[in-house]
Amino acid sequence: MTMKVGMDHLKSEKDGIVSDDKYANRDQNTKKEQLYKIVTDEIYGRHMVAARNIKVGEVILVDEPVTMGPMCATGVEPICLSCYTVLTNKNYTCQICGWPMCNEKCAKNPVHVNQECKVFKENGVKVNAKDFDYTGEEPLYSVISIIRAFALKLYNPDRWSLIWSLMSHNEERRKKRYWNKRHDMVIKLIREDLGMKSISIEIIDTIMGIFLVNDFEITQPNKTEDGHISSNKSNIRGLYSIASIPNHSCICNTVHTFTDDGTFRMTVRASQIIKKDEDITHTYVDPLEPILHRQELLTIGKFFQCQCPRCENKNELGTNSSACICPSCRKGILLPQDVTDMSSDWLCNKCKATQSSEKISRIYNAIKSKADDLEYDPRNPEKCNIPAHEAFLKKYGQILHGNHMLMITVKYNLAKMYGRMEGYKADSLTDAQLSRKQELCEEVLAVFNKILPGCNRMRGIILYELHLPLVMLASRSLEKGPGKGMDAKTIKKNIKNGLEFLKESISILKYEPEGSFEDEIVKGSKETLKELETWWDTISKILP
Repeated sequence: MTMKVGMDHLKSEKDGIVSDDKYANRDQNTKKEQLYKIVTDEIYGRHMVAARNIKVGEVILVDEPVTMGPMCATGVEPICLSCYTVLTNKNYTCQICGWPMCNEKCAKNPVHVNQECKVFKENGVKVNAKDFDYTGEEPLYSVISIIRAFALKLYNPDRWSLIWSLMSHNEERRKKRYWNKRHDMVIKLIREDLGMKSISIEIIDTIMGIFLVNDFEITQPNKTEDGHISSNKSNIRGLYSIASIPNHSCICNTVHTFTDDGTFRMTVRASQIIKKDEDITHTYVDPLEPILHRQELLTIGKFFQCQCPRCENKNELGTNSSACICPSCRKGILLPQDVTDMSSDWLCNKCKATQSSEKISRIYNAIKSKADDLEYDPRNPEKCNIPAHEAFLKKYGQILHGNHMLMITVKYNLAKMYGRMEGYKADSLTDAQLSRKQELCEEVLAVFNKILPGCNRMRGIILYELHLPLVMLASRSLEKGPGKGMDAKTIKKNIKNGLEFLKESISILKYEPEGSFEDEIVKGSKETLKELETWWDTISKILP
């Protein structure tokens, strides 16, 4: 079966014919059975549905990037174009094209040599790495992904056809001044600054559109040259031919991970039970964003407005995860009056006062910048420690609902800090601090159960974090003796729940890549699980 894909940059129908077999043949899933069907209709175009009932944790597909590289709409901090290590100095440059690399080995890696380096060489381009900005974002990196895609057009037409068959939304995108300004900058860098006029404006602009609409953030920790994990934010984007097909949902039914072997192979698993013929979905935006920001990102970057069950409900499945405290009555919460119109006013559910959506967005952006300040900075640990997180929650809890995504994100990070940070190690936590950790975990889990249901990494981590205070507080109560802590019923409940949460956490995190933080949790918890099962078996018989 063949189908025409609505790319909107193709000049003839023949250009748009893409065989489903071509996609299926790229699927590297070792299972012989294909769990999905690629279908098309007038509403969604090409998308993916379940070929049979799919169980939680089952691998749906394994896809390798057709091409990948640094973000192409903006610059990034200087990185090695072979291994993507963040470069903090200028100790080596490629002898052929001049780009900074880790060392000679990386400079000779085919990832670099057979892609941008080859194109640069054939066009007589050699950059001066001494002029790069090593303290912030270097704009010239925005050309690399375009050059790599163009290299496939020149040297690998089959792979190029997979890129060219993806949606670009040229017509809609070119109406947006925002994208025209960004794309004009990259076009100037390639055609004027680097002098590569052999690459047409149309090709450059369309490739950027394809990346904008279809690329995936490859979420692996950035590493500096000394191996320090600087951030889990990724500057690398990849185009995946099969994984780009599923529809979007803010409460999607899949999760995906990437290998850390240089291939950045993506494994897509079912995070929930998916029934036969049900849409297979993933999310194009961070589900830990409030509704206005999610819809803005989807409208600007993907050119549609989400109508998933979460976005169709003004309180987002009862979570109130975008709600603000009403400044007029201080008793009610502000929610959007019309979820189909993001410009509509927000209405207090108590006093009926209103606020404009622009005001709600300004409030979010202002508080988001304060939340960003809490990100770990070894040069200034006081600004991101536990008291700083608690102060944030106290201050902005007067403006945002306790379940607002900014509050939940800070609570999630704070819950992990109790028991890990210096001065707050698990064994040294007071009962009050353990209770605080438990409270944070329970508040976060209640929201995650709605917006990140099933087999989701972050939900798995918070389940693990929650089992710790439950078990530790129960253990301390037993040590104190009758009448000096929890009653027997609460002790049994805590231990049982702690055991169940640990089991579920392991069942979720076992799918994470080997060597990851989550993988270490699973390995370190196996013995703990056995001990806890034995303890529960004993306690359940002794206590009434």
